[in-house]
Amino acid sequence: MAQITGKIIGLGSYLPPKVLSNDDLSKMVETNDEWITERTGIKRRHIADGIEDKSSTMAIKAAKAAVEDAGIDPKDIELIVAASTTPDLLFPSMAVCVQKALGCSENVGCFDVNSACPGWIAAFNTVQGFIESGNVKLALVVGTETLSNFVDWNDRGTCILFGDGAGAAVLRAEEGKKNEFIMRSSGNRGDCLRCENRKQPQRYDEEGFEQSTYFYMAGRDVFRFAITEVPKLIKDLAAKYNFSLDEIDYFILHQANARIIEATAKKLNIDIEKFPMTLQETGNTSSASIPSLLSTMKKDGRLKKGMKLVLASFGGGLTWDANYIEY
Repeated sequence: MAQITGKIIGLGSYLPPKVLSNDDLSKMVETNDEWITERTGIKRRHIADGIEDKSSTMAIKAAKAAVEDAGIDPKDIELIVAASTTPDLLFPSMAVCVQKALGCSENVGCFDVNSACPGWIAAFNTVQGFIESGNVKLALVVGTETLSNFVDWNDRGTCILFGDGAGAAVLRAEEGKKNEFIMRSSGNRGDCLRCENRKQPQRYDEEGFEQSTYFYMAGRDVFRFAITEVPKLIKDLAAKYNFSLDEIDYFILHQANARIIEATAKKLNIDIEKFPMTLQETGNTSSASIPSLLSTMKKDGRLKKGMKLVLASFGGGLTWDANYIEY
């Protein structure tokens, strides 16, 4: 009996029109374009206005683009899973907002996952489980973030990093090699990258509480974690599923920092040309970064059917995940 897996048949992304350049940031905090570029590779990031563009509406725009790219009827979608660490609604889910806007039927399961930057991979793996078990034939996976709402714009160590946006993929059940992945987390190391919920009124008078409701990141610790664990994870993925890294057409890494991606390529002894980047123009968009990068690559012709890809992401948890897929 043939194996069934979820094949990506449509991709879409959305970035809000407002752009914040490094030069713009230099007017807000003590920094400059050279300093930011050297340390991160980021030149610009897109910022949502909170009215026309927020996590739910950006998810809808990316999802509509993916559905159009796939050429499907939204009423045929059976499952929507959205990843977001920064939803504008606690409930209903971002997935339900997408369902409503697309005009999907009521015979569709909808829910969100929160796994910080690896959220889209977590959602992708969840959807693959539904497809490979035979319960779903057509699904939508969305990543959407409004990170600017949680940035301390006085902290030059973090405000330079993040941007807003959304990305989405349509998956259809087809014959093919099953989804191959590894997911790892270390709650013991999670304090170096965290953000408290502001809606804790009993803590308002607590010293340091307000600051804790903005993104906190111990940059050096996170950098060391990423350049150590991500290359090891990719090697372990290759060993577990018996493939050679030389076979891989592209390594689609979370778009957090160019130095992390470059260090990963070096440790794997793989040409940096196989590690595409869009972070220069987007900054770190968390769970939106991988589907957005895939969408960009499809639009410009780099991504072609049959290509072998490694997807890898890392972030709050600490959590780090990787997949081997054939596009």
